[in-house]
Amino acid sequence: MSGSTASHLSQQEHVRQEYLEAMGIQTWFPRCQLPNAQPARPFDWIKEEAERLHQEQPSTPTGTIPTQPDTSAGTSYRRPRASDILKQAHIDDEPLEEDKTTGSTPKSNISNSKIADAPRPSLGTSQFRLMIQSINDDCLVVAEMPHSGLNQFTRFHQHLLNDILLALKITPANTPLAYGEFIWPLPEQRGLMGRISRDDHSAAEAVCAFLSNQYGFLRRKTILLLGQAAARFVIDPQKTFDELRGVQKGAHSEQFYAVTYGLNELMKLPAHKAEAWHDLAPLLKPSETE
Repeated sequence: MSGSTASHLSQQEHVRQEYLEAMGIQTWFPRCQLPNAQPARPFDWIKEEAERLHQEQPSTPTGTIPTQPDTSAGTSYRRPRASDILKQAHIDDEPLEEDKTTGSTPKSNISNSKIADAPRPSLGTSQFRLMIQSINDDCLVVAEMPHSGLNQFTRFHQHLLNDILLALKITPANTPLAYGEFIWPLPEQRGLMGRISRDDHSAAEAVCAFLSNQYGFLRRKTILLLGQAAARFVIDPQKTFDELRGVQKGAHSEQFYAVTYGLNELMKLPAHKAEAWHDLAPLLKPSETE
């Protein structure tokens, strides 16, 4: 193999790795558990193998199994205050059943009647990962990322987010932008935290507490919610993504939620960018959209 051919193949591999990194795709996965290593995380595409490994492990001692609340009494949802989160922890004696239900993103431009007739989101145990970035004192971004895999938020995501902020005339703070992550379900723990319910209502409460305590959620005036999980678990887990898309009032009179597709979806399906702009454009003043 000549030197030029080897260099060309190496460049192609580098481009391929960049694309995989941008899409949040991990290029390797463990096939077996190494001696003395922690149990492997059950990745979505090896669910059966993960269940087999879980059955081979010693049984969990009594009293440490996460429980699930009884939601048959009603499904009304009210966004909690951060100070009430610990008081609203649901504890029950029923063991938690794993449910990896994932909802597909509804198509856009659906009539109101179709949205009303659309199946409601499941209130079972969801799995999601949120990236949170404080843009400035007034703006906060909450974006959905793939639940499994490495390098969730890459420079390609940051470039796309910067373009969105520039189009919306949102100026980042002078300090370097850093991002945090929220992953649900929370790691299993002993004691009270190990017995807190893991249903969708509890997930929304946990997201609310995290954003309030870590990012001063209530003082923000503009909240960009990018992706289905970001919208549902910040606003209302009982509503569909299409019902939440667009700009709407937030938790107080000076706060606005702006909901559209996630960064990964916009990178994979550029045609969605026009719809995303239609969702976000109301944030601008009428004179700025002309």
